[in-house]
Amino acid sequence: MTCLAEQNIATIKDAAKKLTGAKRRAFQAQVAIDYLNSKAYLAEKTFGWDRKTVTLGLNELRTGIVCVDNFKARDNKKRQQKICNWKS
Repeated sequence: MTCLAEQNIATIKDAAKKLTGAKRRAFQAQVAIDYLNSKAYLAEKTFGWDRKTVTLGLNELRTGIVCVDNFKARDNKKRQQKICNWKS
């Protein structure tokens, strides 16, 4: 495992925040491979990333199959429905 300076850790965390979805998982997985010997728990400890997300990214890189993010399935109701439910 390579020891990273605080400035490097901050730069990597900032870069990960600017990415979303599969690109973010791929970046986090590649950082784990390059610097943390492919250990998701070290990524969680070092960068504060979710271990499950890093593991998913590692699996996506290993298999080449990218999971699809389905944000619309999160039961995000329209604003009018939220207001009507709140009043009752």
